[in-house]
Amino acid sequence: MKNEIILEAKGVKKCFGGVVALSNGNLRCRKGRITGLLGANGSGKSTISKIIAGVYKPDGGEIHYNGRIVHYRNPHEARQDGIALVFQNLSLVPDLTVWQNVVLGIERNRGLFLDDEGARLLAREILEELYPGFDVERKVSELSPGEMQVVEVAKALAANPQLLILDEPTASLEQAQVRSLFACMRTLAQKGVAMIFTSHRLWEVMEICDEVTIFRNGEDVATIDFDTEEKDPEKIIGYITGEQRKTVVAVNHGKASGDVLLRVKVKSKTRDKFLDDVSFELHEGEILGIGGLAGQGQEELMYALAGSYPNVRCEIELKGKKIRLHRPQDAIRHSILLVPGDRQREGLFLDHSVYDNAIFPRLGLRGHPLWIPEREYRRMCEEAVRILSIKTPGVDAPVNTLSGGNQQKVVVARWLSFDVQVLLLADPAKGVDVGAKRDLYEYIVKLAREKKIGVLLYASDNEEFVEYCDRLLIMYEGQIVATLQGDEINDDAITAASMRVR
Repeated sequence: MKNEIILEAKGVKKCFGGVVALSNGNLRCRKGRITGLLGANGSGKSTISKIIAGVYKPDGGEIHYNGRIVHYRNPHEARQDGIALVFQNLSLVPDLTVWQNVVLGIERNRGLFLDDEGARLLAREILEELYPGFDVERKVSELSPGEMQVVEVAKALAANPQLLILDEPTASLEQAQVRSLFACMRTLAQKGVAMIFTSHRLWEVMEICDEVTIFRNGEDVATIDFDTEEKDPEKIIGYITGEQRKTVVAVNHGKASGDVLLRVKVKSKTRDKFLDDVSFELHEGEILGIGGLAGQGQEELMYALAGSYPNVRCEIELKGKKIRLHRPQDAIRHSILLVPGDRQREGLFLDHSVYDNAIFPRLGLRGHPLWIPEREYRRMCEEAVRILSIKTPGVDAPVNTLSGGNQQKVVVARWLSFDVQVLLLADPAKGVDVGAKRDLYEYIVKLAREKKIGVLLYASDNEEFVEYCDRLLIMYEGQIVATLQGDEINDDAITAASMRVR
């Protein structure tokens, strides 16, 4: 029966060492309804999702599912019982194909052998709805982050769940993929599937969710049913942060007035990394966006400027002086610093401490002393933690014990003590909650304006371009096809230029 309660978490508690992740978590889900699960990074929302799905065992409280108390020992047990989790940190096997990952754990036999053809057919049917034309024979290691996320969703759907938990499923997706996912979710809701949806993008929550439950400091603080209460983003943000504050800094679009800081001309075409006649200037104090549909060369451009693509031909002038970037150390030496969006694979040593991650780039600098100035470096690390409001029990805490958003802040923190000239931001706020995103961008805007650094920003969310960029370049198939500035930087114009309709 639709709207019947399928899951109820009561007074759930969970600690990791001395850190309290959940002190009193309560959550209710109904059949055929999509429940938004919101909260700042470290509020406990991912922890309660993983407890429900059998990843973690609770230290207290009860999970009621289909009218009975459940104690899952692992995610496989939960999946067999009809609960599937789409992980924020992907659970895919890179060396297997797409279809093999989709059916992993639910394989069926055909006589003495596995039914590979049936598995391929199932994967194609699911992915055709999520991402038409997806090649199920490709290896996962060959996919983009957005394509991997689509496969992660398909893997969960293959289990035919009664309760589907989606933990930040849209963070790596482009707009068209998000729309396809939402259409699929609506179809599942019509069939009576209950869903828990976590996202830091409020417009997504407003569009797809029937109700929201908000967590703060390890407990639920509000539940809002959109059938009976209005969709008020400021009210929701107030519950998330514990205070009534606006989510954006004042938009200050305008022409860059500073001197030219960086001149770039890139030309390269290879099979998997393409850039073709990309030329632009970045001014002192300017925040320059690099937009367009995902996969059009934006990230390749970022990594080329960070010295990670030595085979890409770049002509670069920094303050009028020609420089060459053969490796990342060259970029760092010239104070061109990269914040990658994929913190798990490219930004962090997850098993090491916040301190180790923060000081690591300094250790490879030319002229670094043989001994580490421990006191100075710890002071710099503690200052970065304070400036970025990183929620951690201390700088010696392992990074893998932090929430995703706080991990992303650590990636930014490592550059705060450097004399930055150009800051490359490759989707820096992906997986960061609205309050932390606001704080992060306020700091970046202040850094650009006061210290006259140049900021090059690529974001998967157009809202970040609209709110923070002085100028926006649109890329399409490895080329810059449009330049927007001032009032031209709006969602409609960005979409039109990205689709080549203007």
